[in-house]
Amino acid sequence: MSNSRPPIGIIGDGRLARHFARYLSLLGLPYIQWSRQMARESGQAPSHVFQDVERILVLVKDSAIESVIRAWPDLQAKKLIHCSGCVVTSLAHGAHPLMTFGPDLYPLSTYQNVPFILEKNGPALEDLIPGLPNPSFELSPEAKPLYHALCVMGGSFSTLLWQKVFEEFEKLGIPSYAAIPYLEQITQNLSRNPKQALTGPMVRKDRDTVHKNLVALQGSSGHKIYESFLEVFAPDMMEPLS
Repeated sequence: MSNSRPPIGIIGDGRLARHFARYLSLLGLPYIQWSRQMARESGQAPSHVFQDVERILVLVKDSAIESVIRAWPDLQAKKLIHCSGCVVTSLAHGAHPLMTFGPDLYPLSTYQNVPFILEKNGPALEDLIPGLPNPSFELSPEAKPLYHALCVMGGSFSTLLWQKVFEEFEKLGIPSYAAIPYLEQITQNLSRNPKQALTGPMVRKDRDTVHKNLVALQGSSGHKIYESFLEVFAPDMMEPLS
């Protein structure tokens, strides 16, 4: 692929910045990266590094997005894009990648399938980051906090639950990898038929099993989690422990 396009600027050196740099490299799109750490090593300000850049991805933590932009006013002459799912600011356009970015980099096909959630009535993805073939969807700025809360519930909360399962399995003498096929099948079921994916005692209305589960979990953090899910999704099955 020709890389005659102007380079894309990247501010940051965290996980998202590393993944974005990898993705642009796989697409053959040129980029220039800058971070405070790089500045300490080279002594160069971003206004100097990004002289020939038209677009800059501001890939820093949410609370630092506006302060980073305001720290170097010259940057505001460029088209600035942040990737926060929650932040709305007049200083930059929002383009949130609906994906989790772990410590390991991904193959090209994974990056290409990541949907970007854009702010309604704003520029299209091709205008924000030319050359990206990803799908995109629009969302009103007012709905972003709710959208991001749902992302956290679906991604972070489910990860915390599975980390707890792995930890407790190990205590029971069951290696955590033994649960991987179960996790993979749950994911497949959700992907193929989300409305019919739920299994277990709540679906069967098996009060006896639910009661035994709660007794077994009593006194642990798992008991509070289990009860919270019952309260929200199956309140008719909540009974006081005898």
